[in-house]
Amino acid sequence: MAVLEKIRSRATLLVGIIGFALFAFVIGDFLSSGSTFFRSKNMQVGEINGNTVSGEEFQRQLTEAEDRYKKNQNATGIDDNTRQQLINQIWNDYLDKYLFDEQIEKTGVTVHPDELFDMVQGENINSQVQSIPLFQDSITKQFDRNLVLKFLKTQLSEENDPDGKYRDSWAEFEKQLMKQRLKTKYNTLIKKAVYVTNAQAKRDFADKNKNFMYRLVSKNFETIADSTLKVTDEELKKYYDEHKYEFEQNEETRRIEYVVYQVQASPDDRNMLMENIVKLKADFQMATNDTAFVNANSAEPFNAQAIKRGKLGPQIDSSVFAGTPGNVYGPFTEGDQLKIVKLLGFKTSPDSVKARHILISTQNGMDPAKALAKADSLKNAIKTGSDFTMLAMQFSEDPGSKIKGGDLGYFAEGQMVPTFNDACFNGKTGDLVTVSSQFGAHLINITDQKNPASKANVCFITKKIEPSSATIDKVYAEANDFAVNSTDFPAMKKLADSKKMFLVKYDNLRPNDRQMNDLTNSREIVQWAYNDDTELNAVSKVFDIDGKYVIASLTGIKDKGIPTFDQMKESLEPLAKKAQKIEKFTKEFNTALASSKTIDDLATKLKLTAEPQASAQFGSYSLQNHGFEPKVIGTLVSSKLNKISKPIAGTNGVYVIIVESTNDQSPAPTDYKQQKQQLASQLQGRTDNAVYSAILKKGNVEDKRYRFF
Repeated sequence: MAVLEKIRSRATLLVGIIGFALFAFVIGDFLSSGSTFFRSKNMQVGEINGNTVSGEEFQRQLTEAEDRYKKNQNATGIDDNTRQQLINQIWNDYLDKYLFDEQIEKTGVTVHPDELFDMVQGENINSQVQSIPLFQDSITKQFDRNLVLKFLKTQLSEENDPDGKYRDSWAEFEKQLMKQRLKTKYNTLIKKAVYVTNAQAKRDFADKNKNFMYRLVSKNFETIADSTLKVTDEELKKYYDEHKYEFEQNEETRRIEYVVYQVQASPDDRNMLMENIVKLKADFQMATNDTAFVNANSAEPFNAQAIKRGKLGPQIDSSVFAGTPGNVYGPFTEGDQLKIVKLLGFKTSPDSVKARHILISTQNGMDPAKALAKADSLKNAIKTGSDFTMLAMQFSEDPGSKIKGGDLGYFAEGQMVPTFNDACFNGKTGDLVTVSSQFGAHLINITDQKNPASKANVCFITKKIEPSSATIDKVYAEANDFAVNSTDFPAMKKLADSKKMFLVKYDNLRPNDRQMNDLTNSREIVQWAYNDDTELNAVSKVFDIDGKYVIASLTGIKDKGIPTFDQMKESLEPLAKKAQKIEKFTKEFNTALASSKTIDDLATKLKLTAEPQASAQFGSYSLQNHGFEPKVIGTLVSSKLNKISKPIAGTNGVYVIIVESTNDQSPAPTDYKQQKQQLASQLQGRTDNAVYSAILKKGNVEDKRYRFF
């Protein structure tokens, strides 16, 4: 299922990345060289439908993708999450190449150029095009088709793109859109083959509308504790042989058990931090350049904020609002931070402002100075009698507001970009001002202000409460001692018990997982667990996972397909004990049934309770008072009236039921057209997953990326 989900999401990911590239306008050349790691090791990252996926080629493509992404974002590095997305993208390209493209080609499905035109600039524009920031209004963030047309006309011209880098990027983007459309058509083709007969529709209607009134007697498995039962190896093997096909899995998995050493600030660390920030407090009060002082001493950059009474928290709010500008207050704790606050002054400003504006955009390459000059000329025109609304509709490049004469409605403080926000909340009703932002030049008219209130203008120095180097070293030494003394899992468990440490279990760890429970960056542990040299019950080194020290043990291995008996043995014990309970309860029920004429007789003989009448339908997901019990529901809807059933081994216990009556909630329709459509829609909804699963299974996919990434 994990592989399937990655396949289904690949198109969106790839198109999204290319879309961002268009927004960034930085497309790099492909690198021609790849890492020699795979060449020297002669390793492969997988096999698909008999085709080898070369590790060297895979690494070359990843290097190219990383280089393009870094250039797109003007970054020197790349985070692990983005890198994993690129790895998945490349792998899914191979799946397309060796599996899905072949299936689509056999159907003869194609995408006509007119369809591509419609997806990009026609009446049915693709959602991926609409999601590109370059094609969204700068203020409202709503998609604007005119921006697409403008981009295609200007940015892709030879004049603006002499080396063709934008055109190449756009061509790749359109290629991915076409691939998405091909897959959609292929899936639709299969869905259209789904047909529902009248007989199926009638049965479906009856299943959903027929109530079965029943009574039951049950004996819950929890009435016997597992600890009181014992199972032999022979019983475990017998259960495995009878049920092994239920354990089949699409990929190999591991079970990990681990301990965590939390690295937290000690009382001494907190005291030292408090002493440091108290020393800063006096210097902060004397500082003449608050911006420079905050930026030099705080974990967060300078940011003056106008704050209403009651927003600072009870421990500091009253002091600030009764204070003198220039004074510093605190320290106080907020989450995992220690803060001091400087009162810069007081001001009265509204809670919300209504304004209208004319935007002269610089997103198309216009010089900011020229944009501001144009906004100033419009301002002068309005002052001499021109109508703001008409000028906004004519000149504004904010499509979300221009059709309303530039009106933005009411907005709260902090909702707009800083320069726009300050102009609106520091001005007064009727003001006509020009400001610049990252979007361009704005001519703003403040039309209303609501609920003026006194606010404290403040800035903060923030220090994160975190452990010192000495504390980190001390905790690491303890964790390392634990790892060294845990020669194998039994030794690790014994040591954990002696230290009263909790062993965390994580089952069904998959090769490409990157998180275990709350350990969000667990990739190194996963790779260790799947390393060919890691033996069962081996104990790892100390892993540093998000500031926590983790020691893990590999306590279980399950192969792809049907795991072996030895791999399943530990998991089989509770199942085999449940089978013992089923056998015991079934025997008790059968003995009592031999001399019982009614459901109440049966209950009396077993010293159980015959439950009051309840109802169920074929489509019921659970049994009243008993939860998920599909076997019981399946039996009751197929039972004859007033006939006591045989014992039914359910999910939570063993049951005997009797159906006392049935009734139809709704009369049968004369035309089952609607039922046929609904049922066909339900069946069609399963086709995407079913088709992908079938193609994957047939393709014999061996994904070995976990060895390297």
